[in-house]
Amino acid sequence: MNASLLLLQPYLQTTSANERCLLVADENLIDISFTHLGASTQVVSNRFDIAHQAQLANCQSHFNDFDFSVFPNAGFTRVVYRVSKEKLVAHHIINHSLRLLADEGELILFGAKNEGIKTYASKAAAYFNTQAIVTKRGNDYLATIRKNCASQSGAEQRVLPLKRPYESLTPIIDCTAGQLFSKPGLFGWNKIDRGSALLSQHLKDFFAAFTTPPQSLLDLGCGYGYLSVMAAQRQTKNTLRIVATDNCAAATTACQKNFAAFNIDGEVIADDCASSVSSTFDALLCNPPFHQGFKTDTRLTEKFVETAAQRVKDTGRALFVVNQFVPLERIAQTVFARSEKIAQADGFKLLVLSHQ
Repeated sequence: MNASLLLLQPYLQTTSANERCLLVADENLIDISFTHLGASTQVVSNRFDIAHQAQLANCQSHFNDFDFSVFPNAGFTRVVYRVSKEKLVAHHIINHSLRLLADEGELILFGAKNEGIKTYASKAAAYFNTQAIVTKRGNDYLATIRKNCASQSGAEQRVLPLKRPYESLTPIIDCTAGQLFSKPGLFGWNKIDRGSALLSQHLKDFFAAFTTPPQSLLDLGCGYGYLSVMAAQRQTKNTLRIVATDNCAAATTACQKNFAAFNIDGEVIADDCASSVSSTFDALLCNPPFHQGFKTDTRLTEKFVETAAQRVKDTGRALFVVNQFVPLERIAQTVFARSEKIAQADGFKLLVLSHQ
């Protein structure tokens, strides 16, 4: 069993019909077994794969960008949250937990010291107008913050800071094609990733190497859609239909907005590494993740390369960008006939993968 769930499990059990728990799960809880949750525990996740896993375990599961409006006021006796990597996401979740909890309900926070758990516990306690009980569990800490009669009074003055409403999409990223919309909750939300920028610089040559201009493209792990927008700008001489997919609810929301803003012919799909996509494509672009929350995980690269091999046509080509230390050449050789490194700069390398 996942170590996080082992520590959190007692708080996810219900002993009476009146007890109701909410587990807020992001990518840090990817490996947990939802079969161990209490019958009255619901799951909300911004990750398609996690929400799907919970659903398969017969849990009441919600996939969204941590949209807590789907839950009633004071609907839970306990909210359990393993803190996220991004501060703005954590603030958003803690802010909403006060409304979600019934009187004397508990907010359970869990995480490591270097993940800011003590700071989050202190901030949550101040917001709840109470004290946090913090205990050390191995290398991690667990904090309990209880809602009391004084918690609601003046809470709007104590709310944890967000630069803008978490739900809002705003044009914050300038690129050669115009302004891109993004938001907190997705990787690299407020910048253009350096690896993606390198890939973008070579898109013209990538498309030029096709004997026949590609008609279809899959943006695998699309984020807010930067690579899709760049591909649409580079390939203007023919109709290029683009399908973009990502596991993160915030990413697909932002990508849909950018598709509309740039009049891109295509579709944005929330999915676990294109697992529900059955079509094959002439071209594929990918800047695969190699972090799972706070941890590095090379299995992610393998998963994305294997999916690419299935989704690229026999005559198609995939363009990948990865950090130089990622052994993409070795990983690719098991599922692709050819891999060619076409660029290396700024700690990244760019490879074209093909079946022929």
